Amino acid sequence: MPSTRLSVRSVLPLGIASALAALLLIVPLPGSLSVVGTRWLSSAGSAVPAVELISEAGLLLLAAATAAVMARAWWNHHERRVHIAASAVGVVLAYLLSEGGKLLFAQARPCAVWQIAGECPPPGDWSLPSNHATLAFGAAAVIAVAVGRSWLTWSAIALASVVAVGRVAQGVHYVHDIALGAILGVAVPLLGVIGIEAIMRVVQARRAARRG
Repeated sequence: MPSTRLSVRSVLPLGIASALAALLLIVPLPGSLSVVGTRWLSSAGSAVPAVELISEAGLLLLAAATAAVMARAWWNHHERRVHIAASAVGVVLAYLLSEGGKLLFAQARPCAVWQIAGECPPPGDWSLPSNHATLAFGAAAVIAVAVGRSWLTWSAIALASVVAVGRVAQGVHYVHDIALGAILGVAVPLLGVIGIEAIMRVVQARRAARRG
């Protein structure tokens, strides 16, 4: 029977991406790197026509790719179905945590501080963390769990990064917003899969004990 356990190799790209996101949160001082990076990216983004469409198009493409990958893996790899379902539920939970984080931190968006060319969300539509980054990196996590191929996971991470950076270039998020969103998007689905694996091992051990 094929192994149903999540391999380290399949999620290693996600671990690297999460580690880089964590560095953006803590190096060199809280907020300083984020502010400098945000001002630079939003300034550069102001010269890009329809910059607000970059993140939306990238997120739609990721959603379509995730749906296709999930459907193919669900049909061809029955042993991964529980993992796929757990990771998908994890993305939903990550999004809910992201929404909760916005209410908890109540951080104004950078466009409320600096003028941008596009439209700024109204007051009360908070910035931290980024829902777009959470969903984009959550999609990458689902793809990694469903397929387990490094090149495809890296491709999804690259597209998720474009989605996240596009939000900063648009002027509606700080760098630390997308970093925290990325961590949520990766961590919650993977923790869900790890939890399911632990439960499955306990159930299998009990069944073996009864048979013995």
